Amino acid sequence: MKKLFIAALLTITVAASSFATPDKKISNLAINNFRFEFAKASNVSWSTAENYYKATFNIGAEKMEAFYNARGEKVAISRTISIDELPVKAKRAFAKDYSDYIVKEAVEMEGMEETAYFIAAENDKESVILRVTGTGGVSNFKTTKK
Repeated sequence: MKKLFIAALLTITVAASSFATPDKKISNLAINNFRFEFAKASNVSWSTAENYYKATFNIGAEKMEAFYNARGEKVAISRTISIDELPVKAKRAFAKDYSDYIVKEAVEMEGMEETAYFIAAENDKESVILRVTGTGGVSNFKTTKK
């Protein structure tokens, strides 16, 4: 269930589509919790995605997203990172199995119980989104043929 939840959040983040539904109201509790934790946030925008609220914002030059459940509780934070910020074991596993791919984006997803990393990469034949754990485990989250 935890993996399904993180996968759903990643799909929202990497696809960069907001799935916004303007008729759904953002929870005041989510907004208040966000303001308390991210007081220095700027350029904040809210959207809804299924049973979750998503705040997209900047802290300094860093773009981030925070996800809240229907009760207004924070469930995850994501931020775009460079491939250099991945744990060493994760970089080695990616280099070993996907050496002919070019990294397009890397995202750190910090959930309530674990942190996972997602890498969007491509080669001449396909684009992939990979889930990488801090211990170096790599799993294919999504593959799209070109």
